[in-house]
Amino acid sequence: MDSVSQILDIAERRMRIAGYNSVSFRDIAGEMGIKSASLHYHFPKKEDLGTALVKRYSEKFSEKLEVKLDQGASPAEEILALTNVLREELVDEKLVCLCAMLGAEAPGLPSSVVDEVRIFFDQSIIWLEKRYAALNFSNSIGMAKASFSMLEGSMITSLVCEDIGIFDAVIDNIRNQIEINRS
Repeated sequence: MDSVSQILDIAERRMRIAGYNSVSFRDIAGEMGIKSASLHYHFPKKEDLGTALVKRYSEKFSEKLEVKLDQGASPAEEILALTNVLREELVDEKLVCLCAMLGAEAPGLPSSVVDEVRIFFDQSIIWLEKRYAALNFSNSIGMAKASFSMLEGSMITSLVCEDIGIFDAVIDNIRNQIEINRS
């Protein structure tokens, strides 16, 4: 594994557990067994690290979602595939979405990091809106925003309360809204 990937892996794990301010170059360097100056070669400032990390997370998230999507899946199945990607992160990795964690910290983050988080949120909402529109929801953008907000927020709540049922209730709500809209 190259050093940039290793730096990003360590930073991502730490940020997804305890947030942006839990990450220091000194701690990452210590975990890697190198000097923190070596990290500054790749990421001159922590802001650069945060921005690169959110970009990479967004790409990896899209890749995970693509793997879940079956050829010819219905829009409803695609929406549920997105919920499954988030659920697996929560259950298997015991981690919330990086952008949910950073979104909660947005007022204290560098603007470039917030901008990347916003891009992730906007892209996710647009992706959902297209599926809700295909399902003929009268307010597809409103449903996409509500669904995504509930998913991101319930990840944090589920983790804090140690209760996956909270996240599953949101998935059930989304599934029910799709069924209600069909009838």
